[in-house]
Amino acid sequence: MQAIIKRIITGLVLIIFFLISFIYLPPYFFSLILGCILLHIIIFEWPRLFNPKKLPFWLLMPFYPVLPFIFLILMNQNLLYRPLIFILFVLVAIYDTGSYSVGSLIGYNKIAPHISPAKTWEGFIGGYLSVLIGLSLILWVSEIFLSYLSTAFFALIVCILSLLGDLFESWLKRRADIKDSGVILPGHGGFLDRLDGVLFAVFFFYFCKDYLIVLFNLK
Repeated sequence: MQAIIKRIITGLVLIIFFLISFIYLPPYFFSLILGCILLHIIIFEWPRLFNPKKLPFWLLMPFYPVLPFIFLILMNQNLLYRPLIFILFVLVAIYDTGSYSVGSLIGYNKIAPHISPAKTWEGFIGGYLSVLIGLSLILWVSEIFLSYLSTAFFALIVCILSLLGDLFESWLKRRADIKDSGVILPGHGGFLDRLDGVLFAVFFFYFCKDYLIVLFNLK
């Protein structure tokens, strides 16, 4: 119970901090935050996953986590694409919350027990339904019309990429024989533990950004 309370409190603090820094402060400030998070990951979290004296540490790092953060910063600095950052973070957070809650309550069928025993198909479905509801609310509030099929398909892509990001980071931690990538976020672990879904989903958002801004009527 204490771990769940820590997770909830830390999650709320992160959400409030994200909303304030993203909405009310200049874009360069949020980019600076992203840069500082990346620096923290490289200095404190990445060496827990790979030995800096060995080649894999340097071979993978440019592609993950550096490249996803570069995509986030580039999109954040462009006012046309910046709203996609908000959608990305919100939907991944909704998926994480929905999948964790449902998986904890009724999760039984494991997705990849040897990589991440806590991940279940029930949790994935719960996360997907949560994203579907959250995305529908965003579209309704923003007065954006998407067909049911487009909404369902977009939500599915976000959920699949979030799951893959989670499983990939879980594989890295299992390979390194550690539980969390760091300790900076009570109840969550490190920044990689919290952002693993975002770091995978951002590839889709970045390479499809021109299509997405038309889809969401952001032009």
